[in-house]
Amino acid sequence: MIRSITDILPLELIIKIFMMLDYRSLVTCQQVCRLFNTLIAGSSPLQYALELAIAGKQDNPLSSFDFSHKLAALRQYQAAWGTLKWTSTKDMPMLRGNLWELYGGVLAHSDLDRTIRFRRLPSHIREIEEHEWSVSTSDMDLGDFTMDPAQDLLVLIARPRQHRALETRLEIAVHLRSLTTGNRHPLAPDPSILQHSIDEGVVEFSFIVQVCEDRVAVNFISHGAVPSELVVWNWKTGRRELDLRSPDLRAISFLADHYMLVGGFEDRNWFTEARLYVLDLTKCDGEPVTLEDVNYHCAFLYPPCSRWVIPLGFQIRTDPMSPWVPPASSNVPFFVDRDLRLLVITMFVAIGQELVSFDLFVLSRSLLSFAEGLGPENDRHNFTWEDWGPKNTRLMESPPHSQVWVCFVFGTKFASLVHGDFAFEDEADVRTLEVWDFNLNGIRRERCQGIVDGMEVEGDHIVEWHDHDSSVVHHAVFLENVQTSLPYRVVRRDLPSQKLGSGFADVLCSEDNLILIDASDRHIRLLTF
Repeated sequence: MIRSITDILPLELIIKIFMMLDYRSLVTCQQVCRLFNTLIAGSSPLQYALELAIAGKQDNPLSSFDFSHKLAALRQYQAAWGTLKWTSTKDMPMLRGNLWELYGGVLAHSDLDRTIRFRRLPSHIREIEEHEWSVSTSDMDLGDFTMDPAQDLLVLIARPRQHRALETRLEIAVHLRSLTTGNRHPLAPDPSILQHSIDEGVVEFSFIVQVCEDRVAVNFISHGAVPSELVVWNWKTGRRELDLRSPDLRAISFLADHYMLVGGFEDRNWFTEARLYVLDLTKCDGEPVTLEDVNYHCAFLYPPCSRWVIPLGFQIRTDPMSPWVPPASSNVPFFVDRDLRLLVITMFVAIGQELVSFDLFVLSRSLLSFAEGLGPENDRHNFTWEDWGPKNTRLMESPPHSQVWVCFVFGTKFASLVHGDFAFEDEADVRTLEVWDFNLNGIRRERCQGIVDGMEVEGDHIVEWHDHDSSVVHHAVFLENVQTSLPYRVVRRDLPSQKLGSGFADVLCSEDNLILIDASDRHIRLLTF
């Protein structure tokens, strides 16, 4: 007579079966019987799989560490970020150039000697060593750049120049080089330059440059009457996939490797409507098209705005681009889940004499679930605010964050530096570091562990939960009150007092570091986990 499943299958085989299950199925198995719970609780690989899902991380199968080491590192990592207890600090001078980038654990800054200096940021917990190198850009007038360490890719944009054959257009060259050597990237076409021309009537413009796997996107933002442009190439073949032109083209971001998210405004008869368009790059032909005429896959509509609102701009921040993996040479035990990313979407408007901005916090997974749920022939579908907004987002007037040092989001985390209020000029300036985390699995796990208060003070940090409340925006910008309820958790920690009117004003966030910025004294402080 068979009394137990162990009479049929050995324990080692049962554990191997468990290893093939996803997070939710594994949690369910823990609740089936005492035997299953004991097996899962006593297995380092299974505990590691559970902790990965809770932390919003993925395993690095190329890592040489065993499961016990990975599990210990992951728990230490979660505890450190959950209490803002970094393991070391390092002060560095800011370079003299005006171009910078933070991506893939690499901080880059231009210098006046026409070089870009790179710093691979360290991590004690994930055992990453700090490393510095530089790349010369002396052969061009550099306008902007971005990078993807996973592909050893450095994208350099030269400032536009007049071309003899283009009487009314300015030519812009996008160079594709190796991040480590500065030479032509071996996977780029030959010559390794992508060409584009813009209207010579553009007096002032800036760039947004992004890389997502085989695609590079450049948003040429016009600050005048000439329409802005968005061009997407396959950087390995040189093929142009999208050429979008519109005065309402305000912000861009890759939502997935083949989906581009574009922010814009539409003027309705009696109100202004902000929209997030999703473009399917596999259906684009690379021919010039306007935002009004493009065959977009779907659009997410904001709550209606007053007719007196003047749209000023959009900003979409997320990091890393999806899908992203560390370089093949990396030995890190785990890395951020490529499908679980926070988007911070800032809308800038004016109403009357007031300038105001609103931040929309939404997980990429939520937007993708709506976009991918549509049929292949169901293009130009509009999701109303009621369809997608109230339960899947948090909308609020913008908390403190810079419009220059914009890498304040990584994974599901958003970092902010809050300044105190002062009654007297000689008071010390106390600044509070905040990290908001929108990782829903982590919040649920903490609640299951018996944490029920809205706020808990633990030593030198404060933890605050917003999983049973709503944010209500009551402002003349919107026709009606806007209520949203995406859960999140805030950890706060005061920084040492500084002299009033000086010191750190902004913060950047990466996978293993927080970076405090003092632009006035050109000073950086690196906080390492």
